[in-house]
Amino acid sequence: MAKRTLIYSGAIMMVAASITACTPPEPEAEAPSVEQTSARLAMCGEGLAEGCVQSVSDTTGLIYTATEGGYDFRLLALEGGAELQSFDEEHGNAMSAPSLEDLDQDGDPELIIPDFTGNVNTVYRIRQLIDGRFEPAGEVSGLGLERDQETGLLGISSRGSAVQYAYHAYVLSDDGLVLAYELDSDLADRACVLTPGPAFDATGLDANALLTACEAAL
Repeated sequence: MAKRTLIYSGAIMMVAASITACTPPEPEAEAPSVEQTSARLAMCGEGLAEGCVQSVSDTTGLIYTATEGGYDFRLLALEGGAELQSFDEEHGNAMSAPSLEDLDQDGDPELIIPDFTGNVNTVYRIRQLIDGRFEPAGEVSGLGLERDQETGLLGISSRGSAVQYAYHAYVLSDDGLVLAYELDSDLADRACVLTPGPAFDATGLDANALLTACEAAL
């Protein structure tokens, strides 16, 4: 309608311009608060991804943002998006992104944060849920931390050279990751060496059985 009026009358165009100039500008919308922004964030689909909330429990979710040289994490209330915890972690040249996995299968996911990769091994920092907060549990290095279905321990393999490999097994307690044992193998010498850790006796494992299984796999 405005374009038709301007075509037929220049005078009307001037009046319309004057009316427009007198119309007060609409007030700018206030910037949303952290709580408002969080409440509108999308939920992740499969797995933890940057910029969306991944469910941690029935009432909380985790979101992270990649920064220069690190990650910023926030634990949010799913109802309303209130921030319950915030923390940051360093990040180097690791090829993978943070993930949530219930490593010890206790119903609460652990946060796995890859830092940097050298050769084939990656350094990971682990955080576990204690009283509704993600607390540091320790650091491991290798090809990926996984739960051993036979022993229930958390294990990670690492490569020292073309013929030397190591396997570290951990117990996850409220104090963090506690070493159960280290098993080193040398393909050239066809030999294995087991070094018990502080948690070895509590596992009830047989050192000779572990060594026999290791040597049989060489």
